[in-house]
Amino acid sequence: MNRNKIILFIFLLIPICVKAKCSNEEITRYKTLSSNIENYFDYNEQTNKFNITLYNLSNELRVVNKLDESNYETGEKFGETNIGNLAPGQTIKIAIYPKNNNCNDYRVRTIYINLPYYNKYYKESICNNNSSFLCSKWVNTSNYSYEQFDQELKQEKKEEVEEQEPEKEMKRYGFFDFLADYYIPILLVIIISGSVSIYFLDKKSKFDF
Repeated sequence: MNRNKIILFIFLLIPICVKAKCSNEEITRYKTLSSNIENYFDYNEQTNKFNITLYNLSNELRVVNKLDESNYETGEKFGETNIGNLAPGQTIKIAIYPKNNNCNDYRVRTIYINLPYYNKYYKESICNNNSSFLCSKWVNTSNYSYEQFDQELKQEKKEEVEEQEPEKEMKRYGFFDFLADYYIPILLVIIISGSVSIYFLDKKSKFDF
């Protein structure tokens, strides 16, 4: 057996697997399926963690949490999957891929979910009947100690009490306002001026006659 035959024999022994190409029609179909996916999240106060639920998820698709590259598929409840143990304040990037071997490397959708910060003080007594933004449930107070948080609320309350004196409205002074204020002096001037004019006119007419 010559050298060429030996090489050919070795190649025949090695399984050659050529991956079929994912067609544009298939990609379009998977993109359509992925567009139906919706999501919501809920918060567990005991663990201080969020859980994201994806629903309307086709069993032909798989989900990848890009934070740790974990894969998820439809769970016991058909069309849903859950991604748990997520810390507040994170932006979660979720990639959707087909399960089809020919297309499983094509990302057909990316979903971004912004998890809010949880305000650990919002249930404290200092927030009872307090409309301050700092007392909202989903506010980032991680940089506040309890004493700093309390002081901040007291400062806000102090600023509300110390309201600035409202500025006096400037009155627009018009012609009729002027008449209303000085109509008596003006009337007297008119009467006196008229009387004097009549007197001189009468006197002049007598001399001219």
